[in-house]
Amino acid sequence: EGMTEEGMRWQMQIQEDKINEEIMREREEEIRNIHKGMHQVNEIYKDLAHLVDQQQEGIDQIETQMENTKENTATGLKHIEKANESQQSQCVIS
Repeated sequence: EGMTEEGMRWQMQIQEDKINEEIMREREEEIRNIHKGMHQVNEIYKDLAHLVDQQQEGIDQIETQMENTKENTATGLKHIEKANESQQSQCVIS
């Protein structure tokens, strides 16, 4: 026979413990990989936020330039209208 029932149970328990240890090691490795992936995603979000901030400056400058252009265009139109009125009034007088 060789092994007693108690010895066989003991052997099976040791085998089961080894399997459980291996499962725990694999889980820990997966958790480390997930943590690493989450860290990488976090870095990507930080980079994106930085890019958006940089682009916002350019957008703000464009907006300011558009407002200035609108004001300048309105002023230029008033000058043209005044010049047109002046020219018409001079034509009536002469």
